[in-house]
Amino acid sequence: MPLERLSAIPDVPRIVARDRDLPVGQAANAADGALADLVRGQQGYWARYKGLKLTSHFQPIYSLSHCRPIGHEGLLRAFDGNGLALSPASVIGSTENSGELQYLDRLCRFLHVANYDHLDADGLLFLNVHPEIVSSGPDGALGEFLPELIEGAGLSPARIVIEVMEQAVEDDCGFAKTLDYMRDLGCLIAMDDFGAGHSNFDRIWTLKPDLVKLDRGFALRVMADSRAHRLLPQIAGFIHEAGALVLLEGVETCEQATLALDADVDFVQGYYFGMPAPRPVSTDTAHVAIEELWHGYSSRQLGATSRYREAIAPYERAIYIAAMRLQRGKPMAESCAGFHTLAWAQLCYLLDGSGWQIGPGLTAPQSDAKKSGMGIDNALPEHTCWSRRPYFRRAVQHPEKVQVSRPYLSLSSGKVCVTVSIAFRHQGELRVLCGDLALPDRY
Repeated sequence: MPLERLSAIPDVPRIVARDRDLPVGQAANAADGALADLVRGQQGYWARYKGLKLTSHFQPIYSLSHCRPIGHEGLLRAFDGNGLALSPASVIGSTENSGELQYLDRLCRFLHVANYDHLDADGLLFLNVHPEIVSSGPDGALGEFLPELIEGAGLSPARIVIEVMEQAVEDDCGFAKTLDYMRDLGCLIAMDDFGAGHSNFDRIWTLKPDLVKLDRGFALRVMADSRAHRLLPQIAGFIHEAGALVLLEGVETCEQATLALDADVDFVQGYYFGMPAPRPVSTDTAHVAIEELWHGYSSRQLGATSRYREAIAPYERAIYIAAMRLQRGKPMAESCAGFHTLAWAQLCYLLDGSGWQIGPGLTAPQSDAKKSGMGIDNALPEHTCWSRRPYFRRAVQHPEKVQVSRPYLSLSSGKVCVTVSIAFRHQGELRVLCGDLALPDRY
């Protein structure tokens, strides 16, 4: 970064070059006498703060589709006078009032931007901003500092991604106005730590972030819980439909990276792809691990799909045979007897052309749930309508062809199930026969 450009950036106490000092004004809100100098060394910039040495590390963020980094997150590293590393949280927690917090927040952001530009890094720079700073509104500390930071650093605002912690989002106009202000400057907005604690999908609709970072806990849960594994693609799909891209944090293993790929996640961040380091990596270099993931993706998908179809095929055949028997006038119980002998079979029921149930459903003998958690009779009484269900609509659109639904939670059994369905005509009337089967956790 040319030293002349630094003069455009306010609130930095002193830039110390190797050959000369360049004073650029006093830091505003440096409360309680807290002092900090930004120092230019041979490897970049570091900062003095309360006797500590603050430095920048950058962790790469990778696009799975492009197989290469699209940018980096700027991360704080701190050391005491003896060279002992301190956690960033402890440094931030040492601030004694809002003025001191504002100063430290500014200093860290400036430190990362200065180093990113000094190192001629390409791609996006993700910057964490303390929630209190964002809540202060566009007329607060961030509004005063960010434009000068962007202009002085020579870093295009389109390359800056402001990270806002999802759990810290407040329902006040100041927070929203600050985000609008940053967008007007040209910055991108990322909602950070989504899924940690009590997440609220409504915040995605309200704040309209460009990117949503899924909390690292997702990477752990999808490995331990088959339900989370099935849910992750749907969460990613919902975020995509809301107009945002999806980043999964905390990816540390090949298995987690594979799940991110399967779930249609856009970006990944974690130790498996790159550790935080003082120097950014090149955005022109493809990552070998991602290329290997893609090379095995087709075979994995083909194998998983083949195993799933093989497991479901007996239920498809059985529901087809049952429908043909009903079409010939056989009773419901006799027609569905073959379906009910299969291990995962739970329930058979018949719908009319409008989706209304005809007669009670028939529960398979091996079904171990007579009622769901809502206390609904598993036999499905009459006057029940399933016209909204995809398995009904698809069957009507493709008569005499068995349809297989995606896994979903059954209102009747309270279990994750799959429904096989087929539409046919009986005495000129359209009918849809449905069969529910309890899906094992391994699927």
